[in-house]
Amino acid sequence: MSDDLARLLDYEAIRNVKARYCRFLDTKDWDGFLSLFTPDAVLDVEEDTGNPPMSGHAAILEQVRSAVIDARSAHQIHSSEIDLRGDEADMITAMQDRVVWAPGKCPIPGGQSITGFGHYTERYVRRDGQWKIAALKLARLYVEVHPGPAV
Repeated sequence: MSDDLARLLDYEAIRNVKARYCRFLDTKDWDGFLSLFTPDAVLDVEEDTGNPPMSGHAAILEQVRSAVIDARSAHQIHSSEIDLRGDEADMITAMQDRVVWAPGKCPIPGGQSITGFGHYTERYVRRDGQWKIAALKLARLYVEVHPGPAV
């Protein structure tokens, strides 16, 4: 296989991991979600939550589940920039998400849902032939807070 073809196949494999990340998160497929991360992966959502970066499957699952367990969400990604270096890659991906919490469950006072815009900055590694997320940072550029219905 040519180097160019191998590179393109790696790009697509990495993009597919990120697409599954969104689908597994939105459908709350926690086993599938965790399968995308290395066991020692680092998740940094401090900008969004105030919680410091965490590592490992248990901590990542606790953080993500607690954020969306009482919500419906839809994450969309596009415009991935990938810097591939053998069995490692860095990727920055534009994102938009919509998160709608059950009444009274939104962590933002007076809100019931948000629409967020920003970027994921991630590091991927190839382990046993599979690309995995080794580090993920969410940076929001803008968040629209939508109030719930009048009571």
